Amino acid sequence: MDIRRLFRFEFWPFWLFYFPTYFNWAILASKARYTTYFTATNPLMNNSGAINVSKLSYMSRLPQAWVPRTQLIAPSFSKEALYSAFRALNTTFPVILKPDRGERGKEVTLIKDFDQLVQKVKASRYSALLLQTYCNYPQEAGILFYRLPNQKQGRISSITTKEFCVLKGDGKSSWKELLAQNLRVKHRLEDILRRDSIDWNEIASKGKHQLIEPIGSHNLGTKFMNGNDLNSILLEKRISHWADQLPGFYYGRFDVKYKDWESLLAGKDFSLMEINGVNAEPTHIYQPGYGLFKAYRDIFSHMKIIYEISEQNRTLGVQPKRLKPFLTELINTAIR
Repeated sequence: MDIRRLFRFEFWPFWLFYFPTYFNWAILASKARYTTYFTATNPLMNNSGAINVSKLSYMSRLPQAWVPRTQLIAPSFSKEALYSAFRALNTTFPVILKPDRGERGKEVTLIKDFDQLVQKVKASRYSALLLQTYCNYPQEAGILFYRLPNQKQGRISSITTKEFCVLKGDGKSSWKELLAQNLRVKHRLEDILRRDSIDWNEIASKGKHQLIEPIGSHNLGTKFMNGNDLNSILLEKRISHWADQLPGFYYGRFDVKYKDWESLLAGKDFSLMEINGVNAEPTHIYQPGYGLFKAYRDIFSHMKIIYEISEQNRTLGVQPKRLKPFLTELINTAIR
């Protein structure tokens, strides 16, 4: 491991970075008198989106024009069935392949051709996969939204803009050498070098750019930037309108690709890639240089919001999931 990653919490293992939050959870659970209180936050989602939630279960409720065209497939599909699913998308390669119940960018892949599709589907650890059209809008953001059950208008608490991993030629180093120097993706060096679409030994001419990772996941090398200054009344109304399409959704992050910010505000030229529930982080904290204590402050404030929403929902008759079935799903998710 590059020692530089040890001094930047954005690269710490999830369990290590979130260790202090477990104590805060214990305090909130004690107040709620229910260890799994947070599972009453989003009745729309299994476990309120904490774990083991089907993306298709809620994305299919949105207007078709807002989301990528999607086909549900499985590793058991024959080549003929996979080809039929691809044809049903009415698109060309590349396409996106992702687990229906995956998290944190696991097994999200940009598929270049049919042979790669067959290979990745057959090798998947997940029983249900989503095959989606690829959205080539140049911008991507994560917008964290919440609304108390007794409120009509929601609020935006975090905006994260994303910078995809791009190598820049210096006229002296090969693409492989530049890749090995890149702090964000060098931990995935072997996997990336298997891609044959790039001549890794080519000396990268000065000023030339090479996109390495088109998937907007921090784990895959995308840089997250604090975009909270982009918030506005107009944006909150736009996101509230999106949430209105999902009765029983009160807290979560919309991951959206878009042409430009003006188009997004106008409600055009965008595509909702995914919506996360109570597992959604205020990912603006991962901007390089963001203070560790500020990050924990922001996380704790969002944990308080989840607690408040769940408490209101419980007064309305929403019951949290009982601990035993929740732990069963948690264990099954962890070992998958």
